Order: sequence, then C-alpha cells, then structure tokens
Amino acid sequence: MTALPSEPPDSVSAPKGNAASQSLLNSAWERHRVYSQNATKSQERFLAVERLITLLALLVVVLAVVHPVVLRQMAASEGPVDLNNQLPLSLIFGPPQHVGLGVLNLLLIIIPITMTALRAFAVKFSRGNSWVILRGNAEALKMEIFYYRTQVKQYQSDRNTQLAEKIQQISQRLKGSVVHQRALFPYENQRPTHLRLGVVFWAVSRLWNWGQQLTHYVWEFFFAVNEAADSLPKEPDRTSDLDPENYIKYRLDDQFDWYRRKARSYDRQHQLLQTSVYIFGGFGTLLAAIGFQSWVAVTATLAAALVNYLEYRRVEVTLMGYNQSADALYDIRTWWYSLSAAEQASFNNFEKLVVNTEETIRSEHNSWLQDMQDRLADLYESKRKGEISAPYVKVADPKSAEAPLKEKTPPEALPEGKPDLPPPYPEHPLDADTRPSNL
Repeated sequence: MTALPSEPPDSVSAPKGNAASQSLLNSAWERHRVYSQNATKSQERFLAVERLITLLALLVVVLAVVHPVVLRQMAASEGPVDLNNQLPLSLIFGPPQHVGLGVLNLLLIIIPITMTALRAFAVKFSRGNSWVILRGNAEALKMEIFYYRTQVKQYQSDRNTQLAEKIQQISQRLKGSVVHQRALFPYENQRPTHLRLGVVFWAVSRLWNWGQQLTHYVWEFFFAVNEAADSLPKEPDRTSDLDPENYIKYRLDDQFDWYRRKARSYDRQHQLLQTSVYIFGGFGTLLAAIGFQSWVAVTATLAAALVNYLEYRRVEVTLMGYNQSADALYDIRTWWYSLSAAEQASFNNFEKLVVNTEETIRSEHNSWLQDMQDRLADLYESKRKGEISAPYVKVADPKSAEAPLKEKTPPEALPEGKPDLPPPYPEHPLDADTRPSNL
C-alpha cells in the first residue's frame, strides 16, 4: 500500500469556525469607498487651486511685460501723455484708445488680489492635508480587509471583533483633524441630496466651476502627460474568503499592474516636463542675447512653474517608490510560484505570501504619506508666513539673462516641526519592521 506524502512540518490548517460577517465586511468596504471618494475630491480641489495660482502668477508676469510695450506704443502715437497716474476705470470709460490700457491696469490689480484670496483659501481649508489623511485611512482599511479575508495573523480567531476594532482605530485618526472640519459626502448609504442656492451663491458657484474647468483644460492642453489603459478586471465577490490563487489575482497582481502603469505615466511626465524646463531656460538665454531681455521673465516663470509642479506632485520620488514596490511584488509572486504543490498547501506559506504583499504595499504608502506630509508642511507654513514658495514663483529680473528659476524658502524659515497630522497608519502587530521580510 502506497504511503501518502507527509504534510510539511510547518503546515498549519486554515482557521476553522471563524465565519465572516457579511454585514461587517460590507460596512468596511463602504467605509473604504467613502474615504477613497472624498480623498479623490480633496485631491482634485487641492490640485485645482495650486494650478490656478500657478497660471495666474504666469499671467501676471506676461501682463507686466506687455504693460510697458503698450505704454510705448501709445506714447509713439499720441505723444508724451502721463497715463500712469490715472485710475483704471477712468481709462476704461475714457477715450476708446485708452480702453485696452485700462483693462490691462485693472487686471494687474485684480489678479494679485485673487491670488492672495486663493492662498488664504488653500491654507484655511487644507485640501492637501485632507487628501493625504483620507487616502491613508482608505489604504489602511483596505489592508485590514484583505488580512480579514485571508484569516492571517490576528484574524485567525474571532476576526469579526478584530476587524471592528481596527475600523474604530482607523476612524479615530480623523478626530481633531482637518477632515472633521467639513462634511464627508457621500457617507455610508446616504441618500442623494440637492442644493438650492440663492442667486449670488449660484452665480459664484458657476463661476468657480467654470474657472476650475478652464484651468484644468489649459493645464492639460499644455502640460499633461496621461496614459489611457483598459480597466482591470474587478473582483466579482469582495466579501468571500480568499485562497492563494484569488489573493494573487485580485490583490497582488492588481496592485502590481497599478504600480507599473503609474510608473510609466510618471516617467513620461518627468522626462517631458524636465526637458521643457531646459528648453525654456535655453530659450530665455536666446531672448536675452537678441535683445528681448524683458521676455526672459516669462520663460523663467514658465520653467519655474514646471519645476514647482514636479515638486508638489513629487513625481521623481513617487516614481522611484512605485518601481521599487512593483519589483518587490514581482519577487514575492516569483517566490510563491517556485514552491511545490505541497508547500503551497501550507497555511504558513500562504500567510507569508499575504504578510509580505501587504507590508510591501504598506511600506510604499507609508513613504508616500510621510513625504507628502513633509511637503505640505513646507507649503502651508510658507503661505501662512506670506512667503513665496512652490507653487508660487518669483518674477525674474527682466534685465538678467540668467535669472533664477525660483526662489527657495531658506532652511531657517521652515517650520520647526510638522502640521498636526496623524501617523500614516494605526498601530499594527507588524509595525516592528514595515519592510517585507526575506522570502
């Protein structure tokens, strides 16, 4: 009689009698959706304000360069006329030939005021901080859901209680933060609502929406590098327990493909935008050499806008993090496929697969969160002090052919600490080392 193959010595049977609660898991997924959607909204609003301020700064420089040109042309056609001391409205409602100058003067007054208001708005509502905190909560909850569905680590027994406690811990991170200074919408199973606005608020909201759309269109037209891709297959049942095959398909492979796609997109952005910075710098030198020194300020501001965009989007740093995490996930998957059928049947090996995958994703996201928190600390602190920093640009001296691209905040002016933001993730039994262990 043939002897059956012995079970690997480290084999542990999957937990039994630890049934999942469908209602609890659905609630966890719904909470994840709320965090994710509101994080996306905060991100879009944060980027819209930053882009709008950058474009307005560029427009101010262009108008400042055009202004003396208009004055010279009017002086040549009308003779020596002192128009500098006249109010913009008196020029607009004056002779027809002065209307253009009046509009130009009015824009040079209105746009800086608008930029100041937008800076105050960005500091007050802290959309960037809301985006980072909510995204951190969404990813932390998603990781706990996959631990729950694979029944590893602390979820091997009484996993419903463990998940409920984790949801509560993650929710506690929002208390006292900027997220609770405004309403999350939509919330869990919330019915859709409709706003009824007065005429003034309706007009302001329409103007704001049009401004956002125009800013997005202009930025996308000139600077965007987007990559269209087919949507990945969605998991048919997100409440069932996962075996190794489905875990690799719907978690590891899904995250690996996402890292690779984003890395390609960020790589194109970094190369094209960095090349554009060099082109604008060289073009500014050319303009200075052929006698158009005043226009050097425009090319320098364009270059500074692209540099600042690369900085507050953290393109290069994020690209490196995505590539490293994708390589780590690839190595984990290769390790799993190298195991024999008997070794893949070992629950200990399955647990190692899950833990290493989740900790790889977590390590990358922790690095991103910390980097964004540091960046936002610099950005908001410099705005509170009234300093000019990214994404705001310093207008270069038109008389200088080698004007600096931007003015950096000196080290002594940076805040002695970070804003009151929570840590990237709540306490976890694996926090001793967030890097993936050796396989």
